Amino acid sequence: DGAPESDIHEDAVKQLLEWHLEATGSEKARALLADWDTTRGHIAWIMPKALLQYQDADEILAARSRKELAEELATALAAHQIAQVKAAWKRGKPVHSGKTPGYGDRDTEEMFRLLNSYTVLEQAQVLAGKRGGASKAERDKIARNLILTEDFALMAALSKHARKAVDSYDDAGLATLVANKRLDDFKRALSLRNILSMDSPGTYAWILHQNAKNRAALGEIPSFDALFAQHAVPDVASRHAAE
Repeated sequence: DGAPESDIHEDAVKQLLEWHLEATGSEKARALLADWDTTRGHIAWIMPKALLQYQDADEILAARSRKELAEELATALAAHQIAQVKAAWKRGKPVHSGKTPGYGDRDTEEMFRLLNSYTVLEQAQVLAGKRGGASKAERDKIARNLILTEDFALMAALSKHARKAVDSYDDAGLATLVANKRLDDFKRALSLRNILSMDSPGTYAWILHQNAKNRAALGEIPSFDALFAQHAVPDVASRHAAE
């Protein structure tokens, strides 16, 4: 009792008891709910320490160096950008469904995604040229293979942009971004297991609590696409201007 997480887990237990009472008419559940002030004093919240250390920003900051936090984010940012292009090609579909920006569109998520995918393609073409692609057809083939295999050199080049993107955050900010990234990974894993919020109110209460904590720490949390575009696009533009 008194911990920031206690209220969310108290609410989850109470919700489960109310559902149980409604479904079964249990007198035990009715009695526990009727004397809730006493009942709540006998509730213990137990969670794996590893989960707390993995998803809570304060615990992450205590356990990891700034270099480790920045590297984890940079790798995730680069992998995210490659994955969007790779997924489209493997499905045989146009990247981002072939969308083009509307006239005057600026600073939209769709624009960030398009620009970032161009950055991936452009960087792959640069590497393809260095690997002996004499003709456009050869460079295109090499570049495509670099993306589909998530080539180390391509990942490293894109990670350089990503490291610049997160460099302006202090240590606490980096830990919060890592926590938010890991929480998103957790939510994706749950969605693949087809676990609904009504099936696991404690789990989803934890997610909501951590989301609120991360937003309180950083205010607005930028998407991976917005974060990556801040430094990747100007770098690509400056390289073309010098050619």
